Amino acid sequence: MNHIAKNNRANRDRLASQVIEQLEFEISKVMALLGGLKGRVTRDDLTGLLRRNEFFRKLDEMVATKGGDVAMILFDIDNFKRINDLEGHVVGDHVLQRVSSVIQRCQKAGAEVGRFGGEEFVLAICATPERARVLAEALRRQIQREVNVTVSVGVANAKKAEWDVRRLVGMADQALYAAKHAGKNRVCLAA
Repeated sequence: MNHIAKNNRANRDRLASQVIEQLEFEISKVMALLGGLKGRVTRDDLTGLLRRNEFFRKLDEMVATKGGDVAMILFDIDNFKRINDLEGHVVGDHVLQRVSSVIQRCQKAGAEVGRFGGEEFVLAICATPERARVLAEALRRQIQREVNVTVSVGVANAKKAEWDVRRLVGMADQALYAAKHAGKNRVCLAA
């Protein structure tokens, strides 16, 4: 009887080990799936940039951890509807990807970048108003050189102590509208 009990215990232990291994394997598959889903929720499928909500979440983190001025830069591809209508949506998608790749380079300097919607992109960085203007102008020129499209750009700044994301976005959006109204392909600063 003792030998049978030892065999039964060994069989239960082996079975338990197999079940644990299978559970660990299944859990790792679920975790990988969840990681992939998180990426799809936080990143734009076409450009790989942060989606709007995730951009604002990261922006809040940036403001909380860094000091100084905060700059919000909004980019809008000029005449984008015409690109889609004349060249097709595949070409339009390619333009969006190329513009986003130019803007994405600013992440190395500590910027957060995202796709704001449609053909609009957003960049936030801790920078003085002058540094933000220079960066926006450099990006506008670089996009025109590399992608062969123009962008209108609105720039707004706030001191960390005066930080309010809605106000800053509204100011940058008004500056972007002013750039469009003034003839496009330019940078305008919020008043």
